[in-house]
Amino acid sequence: MLNLGIRGWRGRVGRKLPDSFWERILKFSLRKGLDSSEFLAEIRQDNLNQSRQLAIAAGVTFADRSLPGVSYVSKSDWNKFTDVLGENHFILQQLPTEVAGFGALQVWSVFSPGSASSARDGKYAGLGAIWAVYSNGKSFEPDIQDFIEPIDAVYTWVDSSDPKWRSSYHEYKELIPAGISHASNRDLARYTSRDELKYSLRSLEMNLPWIRNIYIVSAGQVPEWLKSSHSKITIIDHEEIFSSPEDCLPTFNSRAIETQISRIDGLSEHFIYVNDDIFFGRPLSPNTFYTGGGHVRYSLATAHFCEATNPQLAVNLAAKRNEELIHKKYGRTTALKFRHVAHPQLRAVHDIILDDFSEFVESTARHKFRDSEDISVPSSLAHYVAAAEGLGVPVEIDYAYVDLGREHLAMNLTRLIRNNGRQMFCLNEVSTASENEHRGQLAKEVLDSLFPYKSSFEV
Repeated sequence: MLNLGIRGWRGRVGRKLPDSFWERILKFSLRKGLDSSEFLAEIRQDNLNQSRQLAIAAGVTFADRSLPGVSYVSKSDWNKFTDVLGENHFILQQLPTEVAGFGALQVWSVFSPGSASSARDGKYAGLGAIWAVYSNGKSFEPDIQDFIEPIDAVYTWVDSSDPKWRSSYHEYKELIPAGISHASNRDLARYTSRDELKYSLRSLEMNLPWIRNIYIVSAGQVPEWLKSSHSKITIIDHEEIFSSPEDCLPTFNSRAIETQISRIDGLSEHFIYVNDDIFFGRPLSPNTFYTGGGHVRYSLATAHFCEATNPQLAVNLAAKRNEELIHKKYGRTTALKFRHVAHPQLRAVHDIILDDFSEFVESTARHKFRDSEDISVPSSLAHYVAAAEGLGVPVEIDYAYVDLGREHLAMNLTRLIRNNGRQMFCLNEVSTASENEHRGQLAKEVLDSLFPYKSSFEV
């Protein structure tokens, strides 16, 4: 029965098995017993130091480059080095070459004997020392197709347990006339925090260590676990970025906040917009998000928004509104939505949107809750504009989406755990999960298992 369930978990057989069965499988699959008091950056640095010390002792030549913590080595030196690593009981995991760039023949995550518990499977490859193997005599300089400019990350976050925020939320919610928009747009579950931001930042530091700065945009709130003094972290209050804060704030509309994020002072030209329910499942390079020339790589969904079963959902209404704007400006149409992943952005594209669609930006910014007239900027319109301006291209992403409020949750979480590491995945909470703490607890246990080590951003 167990084998049948595992083989058929992607189809009809898996869905017919009871949730209790999948919960037992999920509990069995969870990684337990890890010391979450350890910091992942310290583990990785220890692996890097020990492997490089061994390389120096063995006469192996290696080099640094633009990606922090990556050691570049020739094929002949690597072949000699692997024997030395094996003799000293180091553990090697092979990674996709995309981790280090287009010039790499092979890429390996290397673990010292002392961190062997982290190397049991591929889910913690980002904790190892990354070694990139190049052809003999080949320069270790970046390939012409590698993106090497600075990249920042922008998160939007809210603490819905804050009494002051909740009071304001209920006050303004009561002012919205019934039936003006879909009820899910104001559902408190949309704002529920289960420390997803903490785990997302763990996944980012483990798998995207090259991110330069991290901006967390909030309503004057700071997570109690966050080391806000960290050199990479900047907390941005809504008041700092809204062009008309007196007209727009407070806001409970993520679409409104998203129209303003490119106004962050000091933000790099290239930045990645990340919701706190997005997680990075394996080491990635900047090439996942940008071409060598700095154009965005966005990920299209397969669904046509005109064929949506519920056209009144905010995401479908915003897609339709975005289409109208694109058609008016460029004389072209759109059909597909975008996957719920981390979205690479260009400030230049946001400037075009702020200039050419200012009426719709300002209107969205004034809506305190999601509205049928909203546009969605970083997750949709920015990609359409990038495509129209020759600044963006579609790319396939190894990705998973789990809605905590839908049926077969335990089965879908089991699939996520047993996968060898997606590039990205989303644990989304649309409406019903807040009514079932058990579902939220299952998701928390999965995140604990996948990202047990503390980031340097935590106290």
